[in-house]
Amino acid sequence: MRILLTNDDGYRAPGIIAVYEALIAANHDVVIVAPELNSSGASQSIAVYSPIQIHQVSERVYYVSSTPADSVRLGLQVVYESTDNYPDLIISGVNLGDNVSEDILYSGTVGAAREGALHGVPGLAFSTKGPKFDNLDAAARVVANLVDKLSQNREVLKTAFLWNINIPNKPYEQIGGFEATKLGKRYLHEPLQKQITSRGTTIYWQGMSGVPQEGQLGTDVAVQTDDINVSITPLTILPTDYNQMPIIAAVTI
Repeated sequence: MRILLTNDDGYRAPGIIAVYEALIAANHDVVIVAPELNSSGASQSIAVYSPIQIHQVSERVYYVSSTPADSVRLGLQVVYESTDNYPDLIISGVNLGDNVSEDILYSGTVGAAREGALHGVPGLAFSTKGPKFDNLDAAARVVANLVDKLSQNREVLKTAFLWNINIPNKPYEQIGGFEATKLGKRYLHEPLQKQITSRGTTIYWQGMSGVPQEGQLGTDVAVQTDDINVSITPLTILPTDYNQMPIIAAVTI
């Protein structure tokens, strides 16, 4: 498999390095194109009013002076150069910290994978629970395992798709199978935290994510709470809500 590997934690992050090594060991053709700096929370944002640079670190490693989505854009258009030469797959991660529920709206990890899908290349966004990588080798092994399954079913790669994948932070032997899930729900984030600095400046910190709501079997939130299986949530590439079409028609008649 020809794979463009990216993330939102930066090209030197332990997660992307572990995945790179696992995929290379599995004889895949992998190129890293990732942000220079940590871009967590960047979603699918791109640089509009500032130029972007791409730097080559080694034969197969590049970093970009912009966001995860821009890293994918430059990876496809500069490194791979043309649609005829695009990779089979775009992998984003492994991200430090899970991405479930509304996280997918803010996540640079997911934003990078979606950018690939918009360009016609299937995108996989991988995350694992924090606050630190206790079992990074196991997470990287899960990535390689899923890529191997896709390589044996190449027909599914002919149409772009977007999967958000969360891996338990456990030794490999304690991780269960893959489970298809839908997005779950959490209560609203905790309020912003106000702080007065030593210089008298008022600043605000983001509040923690809300706790999961009850009764959510079959969701990414429930699987993450059980902490056994690997959750795979298929996401739409473009977010049209077709259920609201009749409402618009009824209101605008």
